[in-house]
Amino acid sequence: MKSKIVKIVIVVVILVLILAILKNLFSSSDYSRTSKKYSLSNNEKNSVKAKLEEIENVDSIKIYDNVKIIKILVNLSDDTDFETIKRISNESLENFSEKNLKYYDIEIYVSSDNKESEIYPQIGYKHKLNQEFSW
Repeated sequence: MKSKIVKIVIVVVILVLILAILKNLFSSSDYSRTSKKYSLSNNEKNSVKAKLEEIENVDSIKIYDNVKIIKILVNLSDDTDFETIKRISNESLENFSEKNLKYYDIEIYVSSDNKESEIYPQIGYKHKLNQEFSW
């Protein structure tokens, strides 16, 4: 009888230790710490969207941020001058805070509903240390 109780106590102690270790591993991960320090405000997202809406033929704009990358999806209803896209995309960076620009990499995906487009899709990428997009 005593040996059964001892075995049950040992199993319970081991389970409690395992749960405590797992909780500490996942609650102190980089993601939970950095997500509190770095996040896009609705104001930043709305300002970037407003700037990108200056592009002719914009159909939709979506902005997502995850652990280290901001993804901007721009869909055009028809082809638009690519130099304009590049210029306005770089100008839109002014709408992010300096803190976020130094932390996040930014990707911009530009696609067109024109199925015969020879220009689109295009992808721009800005590393956190760079000042503008590379296409």
